[in-house]
Amino acid sequence: MTQTSWLQRGRITEIVGPLSSGRTSLLLAALRAVTAAAGAAALIDADATLDPACATRAGVALDRVLWVRCGGRREAAVAALDLLVRCPGFALVALDAGETPPRLSLAQAFRLRQAARRADVAVVLVGRHRVAGAGAALAVRTRRQELAWAGPRRRPTRLIGMRTAVQVVRKQGAPSTDREEHWWTA
Repeated sequence: MTQTSWLQRGRITEIVGPLSSGRTSLLLAALRAVTAAAGAAALIDADATLDPACATRAGVALDRVLWVRCGGRREAAVAALDLLVRCPGFALVALDAGETPPRLSLAQAFRLRQAARRADVAVVLVGRHRVAGAGAALAVRTRRQELAWAGPRRRPTRLIGMRTAVQVVRKQGAPSTDREEHWWTA
């Protein structure tokens, strides 16, 4: 899953998992891929948790990202998502909903899917739980598997990496699989 071939324009992708499971790393990989190809991206940050320095180190060109911080207001985040998906020019519109994702009705999810298809924009929803249901073409679950530490043998003091497992939960038009992808992040 380190490649962004899973990112599809005109479709909704959900990345779900608990804190420190690698879901933000996967989001940053998508932002990096879009901005490296000179595309424009929008990130709706419901809890204002994005670290710009970390995103820059991950290779995201922040000058190609519209960053909307919602200060915990879930309704404002959903409204911004709905508006930006309909705006022309974005290759990717992402919502990082954090630990308390907003509720989307089935009708809202399908309207969002239609808007993504019409605008030919990739929509990525990131959070603890799935919110788009059948409106998402792809849903993946991230899970932390292992941590790597550096420092003295008996007392490692610095986290240097994390091994993450990604499992496909839903893939529209294909049977679900139990296969997991694994990668290390720093």
